[in-house]
Amino acid sequence: MVSACAHRPPPLDMDEILFETKIKQDGTKLFAFSIPLMHQRDGAKDGGRGSRAQGNDGGGRGNRGGQENRGGSSRKMSDNADRMAERLYASLDRKFDETSYCQSGYIEIDTHQTEDRIHLLGECNETASKMDRLDFPNVN
Repeated sequence: MVSACAHRPPPLDMDEILFETKIKQDGTKLFAFSIPLMHQRDGAKDGGRGSRAQGNDGGGRGNRGGQENRGGSSRKMSDNADRMAERLYASLDRKFDETSYCQSGYIEIDTHQTEDRIHLLGECNETASKMDRLDFPNVN
């Protein structure tokens, strides 16, 4: 029996990942994150995934309802969208491990797909410390 999860794509090169941070005056820590789409594009579009409050268990992702009753091509599109979402979240988790930007998890504000990338906008659960303001200066 062959598992669909048997092959994981290699981690993305750092130059393929876009990660921008913004710390507001009130200490709110925002971020924008995006990765390129996988080469196998089946036309899948990722609708909003809902909010995601990430804890240590990594759970809390939105649920894509209604796909189970559709035909094969819709299921293939859903599978591709799910793989892209998993790739996005795994890449974001690695980025947070490297940078320690959102140490207490985050809330997902928006997730969307453009022609060649998948994007996530979020807000960290914690407010910015003095060290955060030094480590992540706003660029504008």
